[in-house]
Amino acid sequence: MERIRAGLRRLGKDLYNLRYAVLGIAVYYATVHILFGQFCPMMIALHLPCPGCGMTRALMLVLTGHLQEAWRLQPLVFGWIFLAILFAVNRYILDRKPKILTYLLVILLLGAILLYLFRIKTGFPIELKWQP
Repeated sequence: MERIRAGLRRLGKDLYNLRYAVLGIAVYYATVHILFGQFCPMMIALHLPCPGCGMTRALMLVLTGHLQEAWRLQPLVFGWIFLAILFAVNRYILDRKPKILTYLLVILLLGAILLYLFRIKTGFPIELKWQP
């Protein structure tokens, strides 16, 4: 039980330390949505999806049980969910910093680049295309 309390304290401290970053992202989000109707700076500037475009929508699809649609939109969402869970368990329950998390992060980032190059060649899902 003490391990859970310590993890919750650590989570509270982490959230407190990130308050300005969260506020900055919220201000950016509101501003660009009002001005451009988009969130992604690459989409706004170049009218092209970035390697992470569709990740939020894919996450929402996973959370609502639409796994196949999430996979079609952004297959790496499952890797990010797995990495987030692994990080949370290690940081807030086990209080460890395993090196495997860094390796998994690098693999996911490389996967994002490879998927992006593949989609440049074969085409992006319609949901990820510029829609003014």
